[in-house]
Amino acid sequence: MTSANWLPSRVRRNFQIDVFTAVCAGIFVSVLVTFMPVVVRRMGGSTVDVALVVGGPFFGHMLAPFFTLFLQRFHPVRVVAGTTTVARLVFIGGVLLATTPFMLSITSVVFWVITVSNVAVYTSLMQGIYPDRERAFIMGKVRVGASVSGIVAAMVAGLFIDVVAAQWVFAFAGIIALPGAVAFYRIRYDANGAAVPRSDPTAIVRDVWRDRRYRQLLLSFLIFGWGNLMNFAVFPIMLVDTFDAPNTFVGIMSALQSATMVFAYVIVGRLIDRGSSLRQTMIGTLLVMLMPLGYILAPSYWFLLPLAIVGGITQANGELTYYTNVVQLAPPDRIAEYTAAQSLLLGIRGTLAPFAASALLAAFEPRAVLAIGLVFMVGGAIVMSGVVRESARVEPAVAPAA
Repeated sequence: MTSANWLPSRVRRNFQIDVFTAVCAGIFVSVLVTFMPVVVRRMGGSTVDVALVVGGPFFGHMLAPFFTLFLQRFHPVRVVAGTTTVARLVFIGGVLLATTPFMLSITSVVFWVITVSNVAVYTSLMQGIYPDRERAFIMGKVRVGASVSGIVAAMVAGLFIDVVAAQWVFAFAGIIALPGAVAFYRIRYDANGAAVPRSDPTAIVRDVWRDRRYRQLLLSFLIFGWGNLMNFAVFPIMLVDTFDAPNTFVGIMSALQSATMVFAYVIVGRLIDRGSSLRQTMIGTLLVMLMPLGYILAPSYWFLLPLAIVGGITQANGELTYYTNVVQLAPPDRIAEYTAAQSLLLGIRGTLAPFAASALLAAFEPRAVLAIGLVFMVGGAIVMSGVVRESARVEPAVAPAA
């Protein structure tokens, strides 16, 4: 019998609300992710300040499992909507009060910690409100809305940040995003009998660690992501120090990436539904390695534009497979537990890697640090290829979505 949560009328209504929240979020996140590390660097921020900005989401992932133990007792829709609303309000207040690069960096970190605190609950909610055969495709279409709004936001913000205080631009983007956070309260979901993480984190870690395939996947993420996050801490420093790229160009680059994501979300979502989330992860992993290569070889900032297209494809791929990998590998009643374990590991990795890059920049020039990060990425890709091959042997072919 079809769950009431998957009735076409309810799925359609939830999808419409989800799209609206994504459009609002796309405006905000596009401005924040694109310009915060660059602005912090231009204000005279140190490599540590930039590392704080880049590592912000991963501070959130590291703490998310502990937040989950508290948040699991509440209705998932209220958890997602409530934490998102609070995070944006805190961000608006923080950037308006910030007077130094360090204060801006800390504001960004606090925002991400609150935002990512709901990641395990959000993953379970996506499993609950969207049908299995169409989930990745629907989530991809939702994120198309975020990408479209991000195109406009990045272009406009790039122009305004050159003429007005960046704090006002960040705050205005946060205000525009608030209605989307509040609208998420209108998502309809019957949570009766929904699985929640158990209260014993030690047992969760032990049981998830026993799952060999998932353990190997997390190991590949740890190695690959270490190099990738090191490089992402170097990119904004190179944009300012090496290429002297104006904010207008940074906005153009972000808009091109968002435009690419419009198509990538739909295509990647359909490929996941009709095939394997792990295989799609491997494809995205190989493409990401083009990013540091591009920064190493580019003679000027205009040669970075093709990397925006690569970045759009890989970001869309990574955002979707982050959730669908868990759904593919985890037992249906333990989605939140596997997500919490993944968040903890990714959080530790993402918190430390940018500071490792900052330390290396004191001894090596940026392109050499990118080369070191690339070595880690290759190692992680090799481990991941083994997980994909093993999964292809043990899992039956997935029937195409209707």
